[in-house]
Amino acid sequence: MSEFTKRYYPTICIRRAEMKAMEMLPASEKVKMLPIVLLAPWLNSIEFENTHAIIEKSIGNGPVIADLDRHFASDSDQPSRRAFWQLIDPETGPIQWMELIKCHENYIPCIQIVGVDEKLIRRQIDFAVELKRGFAIRIELERQHDLKPIFSIITNYLEQDFLFIIDYGYTKQNINAEINVSRWADELFSQSPDLKLVVTGSSFPNSFGQFDDFNDDNIIESRVIYNRLSEKYGNYKFFYGDWSSTKPRSYDGGGSKPLPRIDFPTSDKWIIARSKENDWDFQEAAERITRLPEWQKRPMVWGTGMIEKAAKGLPGGISTGPQAIAARVNIHLYTQNNFDSQSQTPTPQAKWIDPI
Repeated sequence: MSEFTKRYYPTICIRRAEMKAMEMLPASEKVKMLPIVLLAPWLNSIEFENTHAIIEKSIGNGPVIADLDRHFASDSDQPSRRAFWQLIDPETGPIQWMELIKCHENYIPCIQIVGVDEKLIRRQIDFAVELKRGFAIRIELERQHDLKPIFSIITNYLEQDFLFIIDYGYTKQNINAEINVSRWADELFSQSPDLKLVVTGSSFPNSFGQFDDFNDDNIIESRVIYNRLSEKYGNYKFFYGDWSSTKPRSYDGGGSKPLPRIDFPTSDKWIIARSKENDWDFQEAAERITRLPEWQKRPMVWGTGMIEKAAKGLPGGISTGPQAIAARVNIHLYTQNNFDSQSQTPTPQAKWIDPI
């Protein structure tokens, strides 16, 4: 049975927040979604194998779509970094990549296409077909892609089980993202109306001054983009994905220490609590969140438990920025995974233990 059904496709990086957020999701939620996991070295691990260990710990042994995180950067010469750069290499990496995929039975491969010639693309697909797990072709619109081999592949492998992923990257320009995705979608569906396509991207804010003292909400733009495109492609196999309320890695550095901030995701917006003028700490920000009308419909998951403990000043609540991010991602994943549910967000099917 194909894994490429109408479901939620979150993009997950190998970073603390995403890994903790996924780890703390109920198992019943993990099996409903199909994560797109961008592999990179885990923190300062010496061996690249630790990446696979953290994926198993956080996500489990269920199917994941595996790709490489091309936003990753490092000057380190550790073996984990060398292994990663070998996989990225467009000439020798693709075959190593497929051998890695073969060793992990729950990995559905993204075919490596950036700078890779058509012969190697086809070799990867033939390898994937033999594995009988399906495969994905992930188009990052910020990168240069040779369209000819990609469209040639479509016509030669239409009988195979595969998924196209169009990732428009980080954007605040809805119209540009819609136009760029539409160009690709028009071409893809003209090849075959039965193709399966995920559209995904990121829009979580880079700066937060405008949100001080609840001055503004932040709309989840990936939902807006998907909903508009669905008016055109809703009769196709056209699925929703996003970057799990995170952004691609950035190495700009600098800047002042971020203010304490609590983010509370709903189905269509991120509510952001912080105050520079009133100098809120994490407890004050959490208290403000728990007074909102939207809080009454919160899902009973780990992330909301962390906010509630922080609001009450209890041990184990949010007290650092990384904890706040993990809580936000956890709530966002659950909420988007249940986006189509009627009325209020359902509670987890797994046994719920009050964390407070």
